[in-house]
Amino acid sequence: NTHIEHTHTAEAGMRNPSGRSPAGCTLIGILAMLAAPADAVRCVTPTCQCEALKAVYSDLQISDIHTGFPGTEADCCKLSDVRCNDAGGITDLKLRGGTSTPSGVIPLESLKGLVELDRLDLGKDSSSSISGTIPGSLATVGNLRDLTLTAKRLSGTLPAELLGTGRLEELKVTGRISGTVPASYCESPSPKQGESKEYGMLQDLELGDNEHLSGTLSWSCFTQQYLEELRLDSTALSGTLPQFVDLPRIEEVDLSETKLSGTVPGRLCGKPGADPSPLQLLKLSRIEDLSGTMPEQCFKLANLKELNLKRTRVAGTLPRDMDLRQIEVIDFSNSGLSGTISDGLRRSKSLRFLELSRAGVSGTVPSFLNSLSLDGPGASCRLVDDTHSGNFQCPLPMDVPSCTRIYGQEIDCEYDYASPPPPPPRGFDGLDDLSPGMMALLLLFCLSGAGAAVHLVRRSLAPRKSIAEAAAMALEMQVGDIKVVK
Repeated sequence: NTHIEHTHTAEAGMRNPSGRSPAGCTLIGILAMLAAPADAVRCVTPTCQCEALKAVYSDLQISDIHTGFPGTEADCCKLSDVRCNDAGGITDLKLRGGTSTPSGVIPLESLKGLVELDRLDLGKDSSSSISGTIPGSLATVGNLRDLTLTAKRLSGTLPAELLGTGRLEELKVTGRISGTVPASYCESPSPKQGESKEYGMLQDLELGDNEHLSGTLSWSCFTQQYLEELRLDSTALSGTLPQFVDLPRIEEVDLSETKLSGTVPGRLCGKPGADPSPLQLLKLSRIEDLSGTMPEQCFKLANLKELNLKRTRVAGTLPRDMDLRQIEVIDFSNSGLSGTISDGLRRSKSLRFLELSRAGVSGTVPSFLNSLSLDGPGASCRLVDDTHSGNFQCPLPMDVPSCTRIYGQEIDCEYDYASPPPPPPRGFDGLDDLSPGMMALLLLFCLSGAGAAVHLVRRSLAPRKSIAEAAAMALEMQVGDIKVVK
């Protein structure tokens, strides 16, 4: 591994903060190159990096579906899942549809030969079979800034040195990761001389779908100046949401199905008096201990596309001047929100999913819903569900069929869907209710006298009864107002 380490050191001296080799070389870079062994210098060449890539493919037991690489010779920069810079150095390795499914463990030693690597994605669209744990020194591979490891068999804990000490700006990890989120993940590194302030700053943290990931999240994760995406959904993370939030560049927040608690921070939807928030996605669904009043500014986000508060205790009244003109998905079902459907939704021409069932929203159903995108492929509008009639005023407008039907049937909003229909009466409504055997017994009772009837009752209906009990049963069959008692 000596030559790889030297290569990394030598190349680092020549690299500018953007991760690309400049046209000229600094004096430090030249001296580092001269001091490195001959084999280390060769590892900077595209040929050497291609050999390292061949080792990575072999370790992961994958091949390029078009060329058969590494079983056959090929130009590495022309492989489906590889991108290179102008000099032929490998900068991106993102396993997508161009290779077979990777397996085995993360090939750290082979990856170290990719000294110009900026982006690494071994997830194969979440179908990767990579197992084992995440090596902490993976962050030091090349000039890695974007790392994606979405593999269901990946286990262990999150290495503390993966973020905060390297130059990773985007981290996405999904699998069977346990333990806690290291505090270092939200520590902002001090920029080195010659580096831009943004270089190495956390921009994307996605740790969702790790059901055994627990503990609390450092408050500093909510004060990242350059953070754009924060996804921690479907984890066991707990603790109280901090009210002081400073995420001026945040675009996507997904904390759904966690054990977090507290109230929705108002500054999550932007600072008062600041520029409009760039927030596009806010998913807080299925957080059972999330309560309080929904901040009004969260209903006035010009860029928001999805707002999901499903199965929370978040309350508040929907503002009449709601302004979500870019919204596509609204789900307030089983929440504590109330009020009426705001006329402000008239501007939400892209709205294709509206779920208000089992919430406190009431009033009239506005006809303008029919002018939105709620009726078509992939669209859904549910104002009530199949067990609850809701609180909307009758009659429901028939010109909004996508919102006033359940399973294709018109909703009867006056019908109490929550109560089961009454059972049919169990009394005697006529001779049609009698079985053939009972009819024969009745006929014999009328024609042959009570003795024969008692005999048949005892044989057919109550073989273990005494004669007196059978007689009592027979006598309770009255020809006028017939009533059968078993």
